[in-house]
Amino acid sequence: MDCSHCYMMNRRFMESRGYIYKSTLGEGMFGKVVRAQATKLNRTVAIKIIDTKKVNYSEKFLSREMEIIRSLNHPNIVKTLDIFQSKTNTVYVVMEFCVKGDLLKHINVNGALPEHSSCRLFTQLCGAVQYLHNKDVAHRDLKCENLLLDTFHSLKVCDFGFSKRLTYTDGQMVLSETYCGTSSYAAPEILRSCPYNPKVSDVWSMGVVLYMMLYASMPYDASNIRRMVEIQIQHNINFPSILSVSSEAKDLIRSILHPVVEQRITISNILQSSWILREGRMEDGEEVSTSYAGSTQEGPPDEKTKEDKEHSKDNSDPGEGPSTPNPNP
Repeated sequence: MDCSHCYMMNRRFMESRGYIYKSTLGEGMFGKVVRAQATKLNRTVAIKIIDTKKVNYSEKFLSREMEIIRSLNHPNIVKTLDIFQSKTNTVYVVMEFCVKGDLLKHINVNGALPEHSSCRLFTQLCGAVQYLHNKDVAHRDLKCENLLLDTFHSLKVCDFGFSKRLTYTDGQMVLSETYCGTSSYAAPEILRSCPYNPKVSDVWSMGVVLYMMLYASMPYDASNIRRMVEIQIQHNINFPSILSVSSEAKDLIRSILHPVVEQRITISNILQSSWILREGRMEDGEEVSTSYAGSTQEGPPDEKTKEDKEHSKDNSDPGEGPSTPNPNP
């Protein structure tokens, strides 16, 4: 069966379920993400289409992802609205549509974020990941591509293809041994193939995200993984002098990107750090432009509907949807 036939089958099947295809947002090894109009909900949605027959998609990862995303309800995590499956075992995951795209594209277009904007988005990321960890869920693939921005520039975590619900034996967490995620965001304990606590490794990935927000570049060169790990273990972080970033922000990044797992800062302590508290106070006292003033709550319905309508007319949107993962079995 050729791709064009599969494409038409997908569109017809989606329409039979009340979703009218608008555009393709992105494609990966295990399927694609499309933008569609949900006729019953009267809103634009993103649909992740996972072709379980096209490649040998690990049933373990897929069933984990489906179970976890059904259980999540947090303002800074992309909401799953519907999940259905075709007779050909293609899985359709319907999610809220984040119209501003992913954080990486935003940084690539606009450059480094101001500290107050970085603080607001990073605080939202902390809240989302803390919520996951409190539910004993680890994301295991936190990166700028998996952080979406809604109409009001609020952050939404997406793509739970690598996520795992953690288990305990005699009160001790069962450590993960599967290599997960993206090398440039992965903690050194993962890159060294050590059994790891995924909650602590998630925090490392958050540190790379924060560095990206503030510098629009990666903290480490991932072209040579072995050399990168050596630099990470030395706790050697290069901060470009071309951009003026506060010492408090740099200190926080150093605390997050700590190679010794036991000494890496926790999310609770991140939220009590001097940078978070200082920037939070500054933003509370400033007039912030409406493009960055959105809270984690949805805005006025009429404004949301208006923007959705504008984007539903345009089929050339960049990839605003969650990416499709490439998990190792």
